Amino acid sequence: MQPTEFRADLDVTSLLGETVDAYAQDNGYWHLFVALRLAGSKSLVFTTEEHSAGQRFEVFPIRAKREVEASYSWRTLDRPILVSAIVPLWRYEWLEAGAVGETVGTDPATHYAGRGPASPDAIVSARVLAGVFLEGAAGEQMVVAASDSAPFNVEVFLSAQAAKALDCFEPVCPNPSLQRTAFGGR
Repeated sequence: MQPTEFRADLDVTSLLGETVDAYAQDNGYWHLFVALRLAGSKSLVFTTEEHSAGQRFEVFPIRAKREVEASYSWRTLDRPILVSAIVPLWRYEWLEAGAVGETVGTDPATHYAGRGPASPDAIVSARVLAGVFLEGAAGEQMVVAASDSAPFNVEVFLSAQAAKALDCFEPVCPNPSLQRTAFGGR
């Protein structure tokens, strides 16, 4: 059975050729957004959107919107990224009956997220557009993704962390001819 696909409003193809020179993220445990500062005082802000995927099962696909002259606590990148490739990041999420370790209440269930496919023991599963992979002209890498463990959180991964973050998503194969259509699904 094919899992239901979930996506939010995420069309970042206009980032091709843009330069990202800084990012901002909520401080503390709750990272409700990641903003990228683009040349010309524009920014792109990533958040998540809640969708019910089944009983006791919510998923949080990533979305993005442009902002002009946003005021954030920017963290300047060591080296600006001239975006040359953008790839959507899909992952599988599923719910299984039971839990490892002690729980509160009865009838526990555990939410899993990863490269997939979903476990054959899954009660319900979904395929979620949960992030984007950006590659710079000089080989720099950045991943912006919905958290796989904290609802509504958005995370940013730079350099070596970006490569490791990709392990949690379907395999990524940047292909310039697919970049403009990849956000519409398979």
